Amino acid sequence: MRIETIWQGLMLSPPRFLLSRWPPLALGSVVITAVLGIVLILPVAATLVILPLWGILFGIIERRRLRMIGTPVRGSGHVRVPREERHNWLGVRLTEPTTWREVVALLLGILLGLLAFCLLLAQAIAVALPVALAYTGLTRPPAEVNLFFDVRMTVGADNWWHPPLWLPVVLVVVAYVNAAFSALHGGVIGWLIAPRTAEIDRRVAQLTRSRAAIVSAHETERQRIERDLHDGVQQELVGIAARLGILELELASGDAKSAEDALRAAQDQTERALASLRSTVRGIHPAVLTDHGLVAAVSELAGRSSLPMRVRDHGLPRLERAAEAAGYFLVTEASTNAAKHTSASSIQVDLGMDHDVAYVAVSDDGHGGADPERGSGLQGLAGRAEALGGTLSISSPAGGPTVLRMELPCQTARADDAGTR
Repeated sequence: MRIETIWQGLMLSPPRFLLSRWPPLALGSVVITAVLGIVLILPVAATLVILPLWGILFGIIERRRLRMIGTPVRGSGHVRVPREERHNWLGVRLTEPTTWREVVALLLGILLGLLAFCLLLAQAIAVALPVALAYTGLTRPPAEVNLFFDVRMTVGADNWWHPPLWLPVVLVVVAYVNAAFSALHGGVIGWLIAPRTAEIDRRVAQLTRSRAAIVSAHETERQRIERDLHDGVQQELVGIAARLGILELELASGDAKSAEDALRAAQDQTERALASLRSTVRGIHPAVLTDHGLVAAVSELAGRSSLPMRVRDHGLPRLERAAEAAGYFLVTEASTNAAKHTSASSIQVDLGMDHDVAYVAVSDDGHGGADPERGSGLQGLAGRAEALGGTLSISSPAGGPTVLRMELPCQTARADDAGTR
């Protein structure tokens, strides 16, 4: 069985524990704890007014650092702040219980850091003392040395080798002390910075809403495809069948001219049916999106848009398929809404990266008034973005331009996906 945590390592037999990876990892953890405690104490004391920010930073560091001793990965208990509410970020954080638990963890971490420093100092003395006594016995006349309190020892040339015999015992004790300290430190700090049940419940509720929105969006998309097929391709096919019936009658009557006209009309209607079918399929998931990516797909969409569409690429890489599909549907939904419901004369699409976040922004010069509460299309897009860990922001003041901006974590296309494209 693989030993995953330092607590499990402490349960091993002494030989297995001492030969495992846990003693050096525990020593490294104690050193980092001491360094953090000493490094943070002065700036935190000098800037108590921003103590919550120090706590948030400490929580981020500890969530990553505690993995080295096998502590399970701790999620963040902080809620995600939408882009349009970023100006209220600090206010949101100050009202969260997670922030104040991280402040407690910070203060406790500083105290444990000072304790870890004292522990390391004591260990250094315990390791150095036998070596120093042996050196004294070899280089100086016999002398009585006061080790601690009333414990004394006479060291000389005849017994200089006695103190080094303590080293194995000292190293074993040091290994167990460091492991126990690291385990207790990781358990207490990890418990403080871990999300609570209520916070997890909020995240589950958020994911449930996202899932419901995606299901609703899929149902809406299915109905749209069904409507497009019924009103477009199906009607064209019915017309073709009628044309072929007329052609059969004309051929039976021997009227070659009428038969030729009926055949030409059937061919024209077949081409219209194929065009309608291509348009429907392209709206589901265009091949260019799979083969060449979001930028190429949006550029191709601009070529057949009913409104002039300007596409600006600011260096957007290939993304995961789900992310590219979400960005493409944002552009199609925005362009369709602009053409149907506004007086917009043009559309602009911006695609790029903002640090580690990919964004797709669509703006028009219409009269605004877009309301996600009244449209299942925008709700479905918001659900797609939320399910992918992103956000959809909508700015559409009455009488002003409409701007839709979707931000998604930058998960670039995997190598196996790229090989299929």
